[in-house]
Amino acid sequence: MPSPDTWNSRYSAPTFRTAPAPAAFLLESLPFLPPGRAIDIACGAGQNAIALAELGWHVTAVDFSAAALDLAATAAHSRKLPFGRISAKSAPARPSPHDPKLLFLQADLENFTLQESAFDVILCFRYLQRSLFPSIERSLRPHGALVFETFTHQQLSFPNGPRNPEHLLRADELRNSFLSLTHLFYREWSNDSPISASGEALASLLALRSHP
Repeated sequence: MPSPDTWNSRYSAPTFRTAPAPAAFLLESLPFLPPGRAIDIACGAGQNAIALAELGWHVTAVDFSAAALDLAATAAHSRKLPFGRISAKSAPARPSPHDPKLLFLQADLENFTLQESAFDVILCFRYLQRSLFPSIERSLRPHGALVFETFTHQQLSFPNGPRNPEHLLRADELRNSFLSLTHLFYREWSNDSPISASGEALASLLALRSHP
């Protein structure tokens, strides 16, 4: 994985001074997401976590880049959304009703613990760490939802985006992962529209844990 300095440099660039809009796939998935507690893995500038917190979820937003979390905190503050910020090796215990809806957590995801049956919603966008797959499945509560979208190997046909094959999904890899979950929606798609700054090739999965 890239070092924290690499990510800090990226999120310190002028183009990341403000958080972009939430991912379109997250907005499409909202009707299927149960209320409760959510975690956003590799939250980046925090746009997805902030969107869920504003809609009522208790959200833990995890990233190992301090610069990314600085942007996320600035965005939450500008929206007058109360939040906390900590460093830890795992998500904290169940929040109380009096805790902020949003917690920014700085952590090394390579050494991060996801507690079993801890979350009603798990988000993972534009990040691939295969070693987390089993714990993601275990961390979902019954009827919990996973919203996962990241780059495929087809990204290599575009000039930008990840170049390391270890950070790119193989064909049908995401479809064949999380097999204990019920898949509601899956697609692999490319965006090479002339109005796009650069092409993207992504796989998107919405899945539910339908049994204890």
